[in-house]
Amino acid sequence: MSFLRKMFSGKVATDDPRRFLVEAMLGAMEADGDVTEEEMTTLDGNLANHALFEGLSRDELARLTDLAADAVREAGGGKARLEAMAKGLPSRNQRLAAYAMACEICVADRDLAESEIVYLDQMQKAFALDDHDAKDVFEAARQHSGLMTLEEKSEKVRWLMPAFVQCMAMMAMADEEIHHEERLSIRAVLRNIPDMAVLTSSELDEAVDVALARLEGKDVTAELEAVAATIEQPADRYWTAVYVMIIAHADGKNDWREIKFLESMKRVFALTDNQMDVAMQTAAQFPAVDLGGVAPD
Repeated sequence: MSFLRKMFSGKVATDDPRRFLVEAMLGAMEADGDVTEEEMTTLDGNLANHALFEGLSRDELARLTDLAADAVREAGGGKARLEAMAKGLPSRNQRLAAYAMACEICVADRDLAESEIVYLDQMQKAFALDDHDAKDVFEAARQHSGLMTLEEKSEKVRWLMPAFVQCMAMMAMADEEIHHEERLSIRAVLRNIPDMAVLTSSELDEAVDVALARLEGKDVTAELEAVAATIEQPADRYWTAVYVMIIAHADGKNDWREIKFLESMKRVFALTDNQMDVAMQTAAQFPAVDLGGVAPD
């Protein structure tokens, strides 16, 4: 099973993230006020053949579609649901998948209306997607290869994941203390982030142990600068900040040393005040797992 399917696995429930994927497509379909046969075919094709919907029965797909359609209709259109979609799809890969599907709908009839451009622009903004990522996904949709592009991006995320975990470990160690219970809790937080599904449980555990061991007795600023040299793209740096802020949220504290670390990260990663604000808002949308809580199974 690919990490994308694991990310969206399970039976259909009201809070199933796949409903927001369908909402993204339905919003794209009604953006120009004209639902075409090509758009319907693309929607049906994604539901029937896309890996993210694999294993769902017809009844389950129908329930997803009904939930999504009701939400879009009650909101008065897809644009009014974008913030809810972003909240329901907090991770980077979830948002890229939804954006890719919306792009495929918009280009299906080879006539990209101004209202569809507005919808995609507003979705990009609500999802906090980098221009480079959005452009890659849109171009791939035009060439009917959106999933391949997502898989390619996901492989890059897999390669960068140890660096992401390194930064998250720095955040956890900002108060200069790290206990066994906190190690277990850090793992619980990481396993609760869908993007981390690119690593197996054993790989994730190893990444945490390596990151924490490497930081012992080291200058955090120097380590942060070394990581920044590895994470070069602005979008990757932004999402690193999101992951770090999930850890900051998890411990429920406002330690001045944590604030100092975030300020250092902002400077070293060349992030703006607005990017830091949006990253904090995005981090708050992830399901909560308390540091110091029950050890994961």
